[in-house]
Amino acid sequence: MAGSRAEPPVGANSIKGQSEPCRKEAAEYIGSLLKGLQSLAQEARMPFLAYLLTMALEEANTEKAKGD
Repeated sequence: MAGSRAEPPVGANSIKGQSEPCRKEAAEYIGSLLKGLQSLAQEARMPFLAYLLTMALEEANTEKAKGD
């Protein structure tokens, strides 16, 4: 599946005391996962789900463009 090689941002599974991932890193990671899910939904002929994933991907891209 596309996006399966995406690596979680640093700190995504943070242990107490470690820093949390920045918004841009989180948005990049989430966006890569959404892209794979969107393709899968389209291939499986789930247009409404593909649409919702597209909207979520747009939001992730907006957050990624903002930075921190």
